[in-house]
Amino acid sequence: MGETEVAEFLTRLSARDAAAAWLARELMQAGWSVHDFFGPVQMDVWQLVLRRGSCRVRFGIERGYSDGVAVADGVTGGDGAAVADRAVAYRPITVAMSEKKSAVASVMSDPAAALEWLTRRSG
Repeated sequence: MGETEVAEFLTRLSARDAAAAWLARELMQAGWSVHDFFGPVQMDVWQLVLRRGSCRVRFGIERGYSDGVAVADGVTGGDGAAVADRAVAYRPITVAMSEKKSAVASVMSDPAAALEWLTRRSG
């Protein structure tokens, strides 16, 4: 994985979900690290997971459509494994934000609010 592949993913994501691509770029500029990345694989599948502290944010494309933005906190399961590394740990960011009374209708409606929420959450 290199910067070129991540840049290509963000370009493709931007064409499908401009707000999600903007958020991913802003998080990386703010120092979030690439925790996991793959793509493209068959059926135009890509995934980028950014990490800061125990917080992870996932962006993806599948079959040409954006998966939206999902977030996971770094809690551990009963076996001590990081739950945030499991797909089931991720939930849509709008759901996660609404649990904390910081709801936005969608990342697209207010990406700056999502950025601020993630910055506070991961700090």
